[in-house]
Amino acid sequence: MREAFVVAIGAGLAALLAGCATQYSQSAEEFRRQVPGALMGKVQTFEANRPFREVARTFQEKAPECLNVSVRAVEQGSGSYYSKVVTTYKPTVVVGESKAELHVQRHYQGNVVIPGKEPEGGLYALVVDATVLDKARTRIDIYGPSRGADALVKAITGWATGQNLDCPDLTKN
Repeated sequence: MREAFVVAIGAGLAALLAGCATQYSQSAEEFRRQVPGALMGKVQTFEANRPFREVARTFQEKAPECLNVSVRAVEQGSGSYYSKVVTTYKPTVVVGESKAELHVQRHYQGNVVIPGKEPEGGLYALVVDATVLDKARTRIDIYGPSRGADALVKAITGWATGQNLDCPDLTKN
């Protein structure tokens, strides 16, 4: 039951971040604009003591390795009630001269209803911006929900700082 509840919460958080259950962010830019004013939205900012190019390279390596996955949640209740939800993650990394972006999207399949138009690739879970501060430091801005993405945020923070390059346990998101 917990897994299906977590999936329902994740879809609900996406709806809250969008501001309305039928108005999901259709782009990373829309998501960035909506998160600060959303009820459950949160922007986390910190400085990584690593050069921008190293942070960008780590995002390019770790995102496809760790986030291009599907996670299956199964719930079995009393009697014959059975629910299965598959969450497929889609990472996108865009790197420019002074800014790198990591977009993480989630598409739910199975016993989940997503009202409204879902963007291609799934609902936005996080958008992360890495921006040059100087030769040795990079500013990181993580746009996402205040709850329900802890494992993702922890992993991406570790990648940005270089202190932990492990993949997140996405069964905990």
